[in-house]
Amino acid sequence: MKFAPIIAVLLLVAGVSLGFAAQAIAAASDGVCCPNGFEAQFDTAQKVMRCARSTVLHRPTVCDSASPAHIVYRVGKGRDYCATAADAVLAVTAIPENDSRRRAVVCSLEASDGLRWPIEVDAMGERDRCRAARSEWMYPSQQ
Repeated sequence: MKFAPIIAVLLLVAGVSLGFAAQAIAAASDGVCCPNGFEAQFDTAQKVMRCARSTVLHRPTVCDSASPAHIVYRVGKGRDYCATAADAVLAVTAIPENDSRRRAVVCSLEASDGLRWPIEVDAMGERDRCRAARSEWMYPSQQ
């Protein structure tokens, strides 16, 4: 029976700490906030507040190295394309879009970063480019 008071105190401490752990949910009204550049998002189902930031990335389009004959990049209204050196002397509009002499442009780097890189047609004047959005998440901090 010498240990009864010690066990009672340990159980009391464990119960109080579990009670505080259950109350660890925070919201903006509790004084937490996201860092500059992040936007607060609250998931009501899971009762979690997170901070999100989306960064837009761009890459230029280039001729595909898998098609070594089509090395001349042609810029024009609509989709850019790659042509052979012999076809490069023709006007940009001389080769119709569905012509087999045209090869589609590709993004300049391998897409090994897990992002989708769709091509934006005429994004920079008449020049096409690739665009992706990277999302970053973090939990808010007490301020």
